[in-house]
Amino acid sequence: MKVLLLGYYGYGNYGDELMRLGITDFLKKFNIQYVTALPKRISKDTISRFNIFEILEYIYDSDAVIYGGGGLLQDITSTRSFLYYASVINLSLIMRTPVILFGNSIGPVKKKGNRILLRNILKNKNTFLFARDVVSYKYGLCLNKETELSCDPSIRYLRKFLSVEEFKSKNFDKTYDLLLVPKNNKKDIEEYSVLNNYFKNIIIAPAQRTDMEISKKLAKKLECELFEDIEDVDKFTSLILSSKFVISERFHPVVVASYYGIPFISLENSKSQRFFRKYTSRREFFARNLIDIEKRLVPILNEPLKLKEIMDKECDESYKKLYKTLLRATSNIIYK
Repeated sequence: MKVLLLGYYGYGNYGDELMRLGITDFLKKFNIQYVTALPKRISKDTISRFNIFEILEYIYDSDAVIYGGGGLLQDITSTRSFLYYASVINLSLIMRTPVILFGNSIGPVKKKGNRILLRNILKNKNTFLFARDVVSYKYGLCLNKETELSCDPSIRYLRKFLSVEEFKSKNFDKTYDLLLVPKNNKKDIEEYSVLNNYFKNIIIAPAQRTDMEISKKLAKKLECELFEDIEDVDKFTSLILSSKFVISERFHPVVVASYYGIPFISLENSKSQRFFRKYTSRREFFARNLIDIEKRLVPILNEPLKLKEIMDKECDESYKKLYKTLLRATSNIIYK
C-alpha cells in the first residue's frame, strides 16, 4: 500500500509537526509506504508541495491520500491556503484516489464559493472524514456517513514520548512556574504584565516561526527566558513537561498539557474550545484575556484536566479505524 501524506508540514509549526510524527509512526508500524509533501523535496520519501507535476504523479501512484490533522479546510487564516488543499483533494477525487481527512477540524469557511467546494468534497463517496472535534463531526456526518469522531493525531506520538513508567512516577523536573505561548496578532503586550504577580520563573516559547517577534518583545517585557528551538518538537514537548502551568494562544501546547495533566489556560482560541468540548464542560480553562486570571488559577490548579487515559483509548480506536478504512477504501477503488 502506498500513501501520499499532506498537511501544513515543514514550516516550523510545533502542532503540525507533532501530528506528522504521530501519523508517520502509524504508517511505519504497519509497513505502509508513504511520501510526505513538504515546502521542498529533501529526501527520496518527500516531494515538493508546490510542484504540481510531482503531486499529480504521486496521487496517481498512491492508493490513498491522507490529510494528516489540523484545521486545513478553513478560510479564516487564508483563502489561498484553503484553495490549495481543496484543489489537491479534488484532483485526488477526480483521479479516484481515496482521500482520508484524519484528525481534521472543518471550518470556519466564510466565503460562499469555498463553502460549496467544501460540501462537494465532504459529500464525495471517496472522502473519509475523521473529525477531531464534535462540531466538525456533526457537520461532516450530515454530508457523509463515512465520518468518525477521532483523536488528535499527535496523541500517538505523545504516548511514546514518555513511557508509562515515567508518567506514573510523575518525577518531572519542574523548572518553570509558567510557560507562555503567545500568538503574533497581539499589538498591546501590557496585559501580560499581570503574570509577574502570580508566576516567578517564566519562559516564553513561540510555537511557530511567525510568533518569534512577539515572543522576543514579551521576554523583554517580563524580563524572562526565551525558548528559541521552536523546530525541535522533542525539546518543546520537554519544555511543557518541565513547566508547572501553561498559558497558550496556540492549540497544541494545551493539548499536550491536558494529556500530561499540567494546569493550563487557553487564550483566545476557539479551536481549543471546540476540541475540548468532548472532554469537559468546565469553562475556566478558556479565556479571552488575562483580566480575570486570579479567579481561574485556584480551580485549575486544584483540579487540572488529566486526559491521558481517555486520549490514549481514543487514540487506539482512531488509528485502528484509520487502518481499516485504508484497507477498505483501497480495495474498493476503480482500477487506475
